[in-house]
Amino acid sequence: MSHYVQQLNIKAILNDLTEFENSLKVLFEDYDMNLRENLGRRNALISALQEKVTAKYLREIFFSVEIDGAPGKPDITIHDIDRELECKITSGSRSKGYVSYALQTDYETICKKQFLDYIYVLCNDTFDKFCVLFFEDLTPDDFFLPASGSRGKSRMKKKNAMKKCTPLWGNYIIKNEQLITRYGERKKAHLENHNENIGKILNKAYDDNLCLQKVANMIEKEEEAYDKKIEKIDAKIEKWKNKDPQFSFVFKSLS
Repeated sequence: MSHYVQQLNIKAILNDLTEFENSLKVLFEDYDMNLRENLGRRNALISALQEKVTAKYLREIFFSVEIDGAPGKPDITIHDIDRELECKITSGSRSKGYVSYALQTDYETICKKQFLDYIYVLCNDTFDKFCVLFFEDLTPDDFFLPASGSRGKSRMKKKNAMKKCTPLWGNYIIKNEQLITRYGERKKAHLENHNENIGKILNKAYDDNLCLQKVANMIEKEEEAYDKKIEKIDAKIEKWKNKDPQFSFVFKSLS
């Protein structure tokens, strides 16, 4: 059923949101305030329009699209295909120069509905780069229990939920696979360097007429150094194979 959002004009939605964010920014400046000083507040203001414009462009595909968004109610209901869609927007949270995206939901709502579709709009500080992700049929099992003080908000279990994800704008990368590939390339480079070093030893042995025992010792030392490097890399590869998937989101500009 995820094909229903692949017809959705995501660029038009983002253009409308960008225009609105810029209007809010100008309005705040008129009152000597900085809209982007508090990204949570900014996104809360934009979220209502996100639901409105998403429904507007869904109506280009379907006849009966309803907006509600009241507590315990889905943001959008598409009656034609009997689907309920939640709309979320986030700029992530910052710690030590790193931005992470928890992707939250209202736990009471997902428990009540049992199955819900979600569109998450991930945006940067300046609201000019985005990653839009669609999730189909998320369940309570795809979220952690709400933490104390979270006001009923529950974080996504990305290990489970990302299997149900379709990128609509931008993309995501599984960092485990990226790192495993990188370490594999490093192994290949070490092997090439190792073979080159063995060649140098044999050339030196021939040029200097070295005794066989000395040559054997030099080769053994080179082999040991190479084996240690490969052993360390193999351990890192195994670690990332066994580690829960780590995701990195790829943002894309509108221009």
